[in-house]
Amino acid sequence: MTRSTFRLAALLLAATPLTFAAATPAKPAAKPTAGANWLATVNRTAEGALVIGNPAAKVKLVEYLSLTCPHCAMLSKESLPALQRDYIAKGLVSLEVRHAVRDGYDFVASLLLRCEPPTRYLGSIEGLFATQEDWMAKGAAAKNDAAFEAKSQDEKMAAVAKSAGFDTYFQKRGLSPKAYAACMANEPAKKQLAEMAGNAWQRDGIPGTPLILINGQRKENVHGWSDLEPMIKAALK
Repeated sequence: MTRSTFRLAALLLAATPLTFAAATPAKPAAKPTAGANWLATVNRTAEGALVIGNPAAKVKLVEYLSLTCPHCAMLSKESLPALQRDYIAKGLVSLEVRHAVRDGYDFVASLLLRCEPPTRYLGSIEGLFATQEDWMAKGAAAKNDAAFEAKSQDEKMAAVAKSAGFDTYFQKRGLSPKAYAACMANEPAKKQLAEMAGNAWQRDGIPGTPLILINGQRKENVHGWSDLEPMIKAALK
């Protein structure tokens, strides 16, 4: 997925100004604890990215991803189960997810994902990637409504989310209708997500998604677990 494909919330959020509220600062690093399941430890960076795992992990893994990127879906399918079980849960690796939003479908999915309780975050990412083709096709059908273009930006976003089945998906995962509606109306959350995407593509100049960093170093040609795990093992030595 190349940078030229990026249109920041093009379908839904063209009128949203890129001015942002202050983000929640990251918590101080915790010391490793024997026997702890670090999957339950989730913090936010100053820019709003979620970091799962031991803050003092030797390997700090960052992934720039897009929920509408098929290569990201493949990497998730191959890597996330083993990464969580063998490395994050044991406190060896922390994972920071930066949303490099590419389009309106990606934006609304990422927004709702980030409104869930943080401990459900990676599970929801796996679920969305596993059903990516289905919900993208359903979401695109919202534009078939003759009145779609006359809707406000918020109304378009709600229509796409409903068409994609996000209301049902997130409700099954425990997000109440009230919390779902509050998330869809959360302007600071929308602005923070838009800024994260802008930082990924413009400030950080990523060439596409997925992009992996290990301890701050960009790693090229990471297409699956067979590529990623040797890099993690090398960084743990």
